[in-house]
Amino acid sequence: MIAKPPPPSRSSARNAPTKNLLLAEILALVLRLPPKPRQSCFALCLMPLAICFSTFAAVPLLLQPNPLSLHWLPVPDSTKTYLRSGFDYNDANYDSGNLIRVEPSGLSFSNAHSAWVLFEEKGPGVITSIWFTGKNKQGQAYLGGTLNFYFDGEPRPRLSAPLPEWLENNPLLPPGLAEKSSGGWLCYAPISYAQSLKITLEGHRDSYTHRKNGRGEIIPHLYHQFSFQRLPAPVASSTPESLRQTAAWELAWPALSPTATFPLPTGQPVTIFLAETQGILEMFRLDVGQAKADALRMRVEADGLNLVDMTLREFWGFSRDQRPQARFHALTMGVDTNGAYYSRWPMPCRRSLKLVLQNPDQPLEVKVQTTFRQGWPQPGLFYFHAARITDKTEKARDIVLLETRGRGHFVGCILELANATLEGDDRFYVDGEAFPPAWHGTGTEDYFRCGWYFYGGPLTRPLYGLLDNGTPKIAYRFHLADRLNFTKHAKIGFEHGHHNEYLGSYPGTVFWYAERQPPE
Repeated sequence: MIAKPPPPSRSSARNAPTKNLLLAEILALVLRLPPKPRQSCFALCLMPLAICFSTFAAVPLLLQPNPLSLHWLPVPDSTKTYLRSGFDYNDANYDSGNLIRVEPSGLSFSNAHSAWVLFEEKGPGVITSIWFTGKNKQGQAYLGGTLNFYFDGEPRPRLSAPLPEWLENNPLLPPGLAEKSSGGWLCYAPISYAQSLKITLEGHRDSYTHRKNGRGEIIPHLYHQFSFQRLPAPVASSTPESLRQTAAWELAWPALSPTATFPLPTGQPVTIFLAETQGILEMFRLDVGQAKADALRMRVEADGLNLVDMTLREFWGFSRDQRPQARFHALTMGVDTNGAYYSRWPMPCRRSLKLVLQNPDQPLEVKVQTTFRQGWPQPGLFYFHAARITDKTEKARDIVLLETRGRGHFVGCILELANATLEGDDRFYVDGEAFPPAWHGTGTEDYFRCGWYFYGGPLTRPLYGLLDNGTPKIAYRFHLADRLNFTKHAKIGFEHGHHNEYLGSYPGTVFWYAERQPPE
């Protein structure tokens, strides 16, 4: 029996005629008024509706409640995403220590009393993620100094804390939003600013290694990235108290349906979930026991659109049989401790959604659990998409993970990485940007929130990780508040090695949401 969601509530359908009748009576009353009072009444009635609509249309993701929640993944947001990093301005590979400036003016960066300006922006805006790594004079992965946040032109920093402690054990933030990764340090707490924000690193004691950048300038060996948005609406600047109230990850699973067992005969497509109504598939879980499931093909269709069509190995990015030591427990997807595949990507539909499995090998059984939420909580939700990378590496050209037109947002990838690819910068172009794009990173393992070729080994975190110690490396990163929005066109690419010199396979899966008109 195909797992189906429950039918719509009868009480809501029964109340609809009463509401419509009340609206009709109000309209008739207004139409009986004289012309001028009638016009005034119409204006007063429509004003709240117009305000609500324009407010919703203008409110970006970062002004919504808990932007780190999975519920916001399908919601449209045209706010532009930027990445302020230390990438080499001459497009070489000296991606560390490219500071905005040193303060006070005239001091050398190596002066123990100097302040390094790492980020400076006018508001309103919000930082959506922070990442650091560095190297000390003993050649070790290192982070030191005091990080200062100056809000709205204030002469003293409102936030000030030592590194790396502020990112490893921050009492202002819920656990997990600031932490040490495999060779790097990061923070996912949104930090907003009303008028301006300047971030400096002071008290560094000239403890970082020195190197030359592409201009021949001596610079500190510090890598940094700040993803941020310039907001179209007013916002309050963050305070220590507001940071303490930041919502943590929603790690608890939603309520799942009772388990349904489906036999999967060889070669026959089997529909394991069907919803013939408006709603969102919030989660599904597939348990094949000890059976080899790499070649099982999965298809997701919404409103007649084929949105996912790939094997389980391709969708989840690795072979559970070939890499049994791999650990993949992300917020959006993974393999749980019982060996079952799970997906928590919200998958909206207007009319219908279908999940199909096809088994090309020996017959087996699959146990299925789902969470489906009826209704369309936001107008214009984007469709979920996932696809394999089809581009090939070529010299002097970034490899393209995803190129698409229309409105949407890129929300992450799983990549298989040869060591020779890891010097390659992430470079994401949206809506016709020229080089350098607004999102230009400092290296592939940096993009995956780690550093120094994943120094420290594998780890699995809610939004990023390295699955195991195997070769090639398999890493993932998913975007929530720091997703890359586009309104016309997106070209998501990576430099493959220093100056695109690596030639070889670049397998992986990309994930995005986009607006597509369903077939009539």
